[in-house]
Amino acid sequence: MKLPLKLLSGAMVTLAAFTFDAKAQQAGGCERQIQSAARKYGIPEGILYSVGLTETGRKGSLSAYALNVEGKAYFASSLQEALALFAQAKNAGATLIDLGCMQINHHYHGEEFASVQDMFDPAKNVEYAALFLKRLHDRHETWTMAVARYHAGPNNNPAQQQYVCRVIANLVATGFGKWTPNASAFCAGSAT
Repeated sequence: MKLPLKLLSGAMVTLAAFTFDAKAQQAGGCERQIQSAARKYGIPEGILYSVGLTETGRKGSLSAYALNVEGKAYFASSLQEALALFAQAKNAGATLIDLGCMQINHHYHGEEFASVQDMFDPAKNVEYAALFLKRLHDRHETWTMAVARYHAGPNNNPAQQQYVCRVIANLVATGFGKWTPNASAFCAGSAT
């Protein structure tokens, strides 16, 4: 699968949580961060947005309070609910927990944030996702490989292929891209 992928070339605490919660609930909390983060890190805006849609897109928008716990998606309606779901998952022994707009994995990237609450902050979440995606691009030299590695490690080619195809489908659906012959052939057998 490597060759085809290369061809296609994430009382004060309560008050703070409430304040952030109100801000994030305004329409497009995650989306408003995409353009500036993409510009800052030199990422095509459509790629960053399509990764976000692939991660937490529901009804055409990204979800600031989304969690994925060991493969099961949750869409909390508030920061408090998201924090409670996170605590419940950790108490149950879960280690693979993805958080926020861009589904940043707490186990692997949590130390990059001051708190779990910060991982749900759309600005901080999207900013870190953009930085991470840029680092992956610098390492792998193509956006296709960067997107593939964003979702799955180097030893999971089937998951990478399916994810890349879902991102391409979102690029096309949002008008940021089109199906090329290589992309169509690559994704023909993938369940997007």
